[in-house]
Amino acid sequence: PADSSERAVQRFEAPGVSNYTALLLSPDGGTLYLGAREVLLAVDTSRFQPGPPARRLPWSAETEKKRQCAFKGKDPQRDCHNYIKMLLQLNSTHLYTCGTCAFSPACAYVNVQHFSLEREASGKVLLEDGKGRCPFDPEYKSTAVMWVSLECRACRLGAVRAGWAPCTPSREPRVRGAMLRAPVPPDPVFVGSAYLRESLPAGNPEGDDDKVYFFFSETGKEFDYFENTIVSRIARVCKGDLGGERVLQRRWTTFLKAQLLCSHPDDGFPFNVLQDVFVLTPGATRWRETLFYGVFTSQWSKGGLGGSAVCAFPMHSVQKAFAGLYKEVNRETQQWYTDTGPVPEPRPGMCITSHTRHLKINSSLQMPDRVLNFIKDHFLMDGAVRSQPLLLHSHARYQQIGVHRAQGLHGTYDVLFLGTDDGRLHKAVHVNHKVHIIEEIRLFRAGQPVL
Repeated sequence: PADSSERAVQRFEAPGVSNYTALLLSPDGGTLYLGAREVLLAVDTSRFQPGPPARRLPWSAETEKKRQCAFKGKDPQRDCHNYIKMLLQLNSTHLYTCGTCAFSPACAYVNVQHFSLEREASGKVLLEDGKGRCPFDPEYKSTAVMWVSLECRACRLGAVRAGWAPCTPSREPRVRGAMLRAPVPPDPVFVGSAYLRESLPAGNPEGDDDKVYFFFSETGKEFDYFENTIVSRIARVCKGDLGGERVLQRRWTTFLKAQLLCSHPDDGFPFNVLQDVFVLTPGATRWRETLFYGVFTSQWSKGGLGGSAVCAFPMHSVQKAFAGLYKEVNRETQQWYTDTGPVPEPRPGMCITSHTRHLKINSSLQMPDRVLNFIKDHFLMDGAVRSQPLLLHSHARYQQIGVHRAQGLHGTYDVLFLGTDDGRLHKAVHVNHKVHIIEEIRLFRAGQPVL
């Protein structure tokens, strides 16, 4: 149990603070940053409680924004506040944060040393438009990933329904504001994102680009069933994607998505709703050994029971799906089918590589129109990334997953931490292609979900 003397579970709770929706651990592990409703907190991880109170940084939505929010018919108590949804490490001195700001999303910079919001010369908080980076609705899930471009000393942000701007020289580590967009349907539920250094090792003959991966669930338009079928997806874009010159201007030219299929080995019962994902990479140069761990539930019940599954997808399976055939939609019938026709050269959706450079194509802006016109209608891959459950649990609905690779006497093994919707934490070990639960801890007495 959580209160057992054998298991020390540290708790943190700040009086008057609710809706902890963003968490970020500092690179040294010494500080946990929390984004909540109208406040940011910095907590010393070595002493949650008892101890000195956490550093608090209020960030409320402006009064006028709250008034406009209520005027639009939103609930003043529930919707018209600033729910902090994003916390990212910009560099060693600053965090980048975004909040809903009463249905008018905005982003700001946090000075880590002083734990304060950066301000303009006039003293006003330095804010950036958060549209495309942060959701309007506090209930909406989002994900974001950031990296620093050494060539121009600027930062780029890939977020839900958004992308990044062309790299321009800058002395300030500012996040570029122009957005590139992807053909994303109106109903996706994003659960995670990851940035993989697929250009490494330096000087490799492929000369590939780094990639950003997104993980989400959405209604599968390719399935012609009587009821809407939810499908889990993995999508990717290339880091250097600048959009097209004439076709797909200011839109992603490398956006591809494929189905993540986690199904029961005996009867094929699908766990089709992705709840969370953890990307385990042994090291930057060993990205080919990446494992994508996911926790899934199903929109259907089996035997009257709800349940969960844990599946793992190796990088080579993901690459195989993205290198396969494309799907295309018939615009008259709105039905999807496998396109077996000829594919333009260079292959649509690929990054700038040694191969494209050999063809005198050094940027997405130089991609031929025929390639970009093809990808406009062929962003969905035909083949799924398939896996069978490593763990099935009929009496738990997993909401979160974290994975730690540990060194044992007989090699390495992966330790999984699985949070349930009723406040429990399962510790499990992945050995011999199976996952075994070795410990259960109840974190919350009232049965709140582990988010």
